[in-house]
Amino acid sequence: MNAQTTLGWDLEVMRGEGWLIVRPVPRGEGTSELVPLADELCQLLERCLVNRVILCLDGIQLLNSFLIGQLVKLQRNLEARGGLVRLCHVSPNNRRALEVTGLIRRLPVYDDVETAVMAGFPRKPR
Repeated sequence: MNAQTTLGWDLEVMRGEGWLIVRPVPRGEGTSELVPLADELCQLLERCLVNRVILCLDGIQLLNSFLIGQLVKLQRNLEARGGLVRLCHVSPNNRRALEVTGLIRRLPVYDDVETAVMAGFPRKPR
């Protein structure tokens, strides 16, 4: 899918098997502090009839408290519907922010999209 534009966010969206893979990129300086990302993502997931999302966060320089709150809101919303949120391409500083807040268990972080998708499946011997 092409990039979808929302109020303050550019969302690069791809579909995987049962997953929506989204790369949110803030359009302006105040976006990640003012514009609710969780609501936009929930609406997108509903339109696509998907309840599992992988967020690629390499477009976000700083996970501030507002943005962390948006990730928690998204996670709670999806969990209530039997869905999942997984994060990938998280910078070391943003990963530390998730660890310090204790959210790393609720918002699991993976190195890349493939690892995030396969995290629920045991590895098969070759």
